[in-house]
Amino acid sequence: MRRRTSRRAYTPKRRRRRTTKRRMLRSRSRSTGDRIFDVVKKIVPFYVFSKQLTDKDYSILNTDPGYKNQDIATKAKIFTNIVLGRISGFTPFKNGNLYGSETTPFTINPSGIVNQFTGLGVAGMIYKNIPIKGLPLKGKIGSLAKSTLISGAIGGLFDAPSNNPKATYASPNIIGRNMILNQNRSASAQTGQFSTSQDVVSSGVYN
Repeated sequence: MRRRTSRRAYTPKRRRRRTTKRRMLRSRSRSTGDRIFDVVKKIVPFYVFSKQLTDKDYSILNTDPGYKNQDIATKAKIFTNIVLGRISGFTPFKNGNLYGSETTPFTINPSGIVNQFTGLGVAGMIYKNIPIKGLPLKGKIGSLAKSTLISGAIGGLFDAPSNNPKATYASPNIIGRNMILNQNRSASAQTGQFSTSQDVVSSGVYN
């Protein structure tokens, strides 16, 4: 009788220890994954919004070798000017070589709401609502898809119009030259002669 009672007494303890260890390992793995997901979930909306809002501006800036050699502080000022300028018309940084970002205008672009990020958001929402059990990460993908859809739509609403994204970074001299060339072309089309003189409007731009 003593042997039976001793076996019965020790067997449940060993099973409990094994189950507690497994639970601890599972909880650790789940907590690590949840932490990574929480970080990604916070970063994604800001990345999507800023990427969609400034993509056309940086497609021009990145072609300038001088901009690539600028320090991080200058690039941060340019980024701030572009973002605040597009959504409010206010650019806080004016001094220094900021590549025209200090004149970034307030823009509204309704057609920009439909973009790559809103497309990804819609696709993710469709995936979340598929009535099939067992699909992996439906809840997490749906959450990221919702934030991507909203952030992409807001960024697209205020991004630069596609017809003239370079207007922000056109210097006064370039604008003046374009006015002179256009006027000379129109004059040559009417008279057959190309004029090299500057009229009052074009000289006012240079002055």
